[in-house]
Amino acid sequence: MTESGYTIRTHHYLSEDCSQCPLKATCTKAKGEREIAISLTYMRQKNEMRERLRSEEGYTLSVQRMIEPESVFGQMKNNRGFRRFLLRGLQKVSLEVGWLCLVHNLLKKAALTEKRKKDKAG
Repeated sequence: MTESGYTIRTHHYLSEDCSQCPLKATCTKAKGEREIAISLTYMRQKNEMRERLRSEEGYTLSVQRMIEPESVFGQMKNNRGFRRFLLRGLQKVSLEVGWLCLVHNLLKKAALTEKRKKDKAG
């Protein structure tokens, strides 16, 4: 069960003997046999989402998402050097994200103001 209360049903599959398999090293790091846990619900939902994204509307929404929030996270990571949170705990991390967003918005506002000044002068 997840933190939000969602129950995940999984099917577990265990191989009988991997000791003689030439692919064991690439298949599993376990000392024993290979075990696979599969959630049929998750796989179904994943396939449904894949089909939605392949539709014309899904593609449009996906492109829009790439343009809007993903670029902000990319700027935070590449331009500002943000790689990991310095604080621990949901409340503190939320505060840290808030500071990052504030910095992003202030820099964006400053760049826009500068551009308007140049447009008026030129």
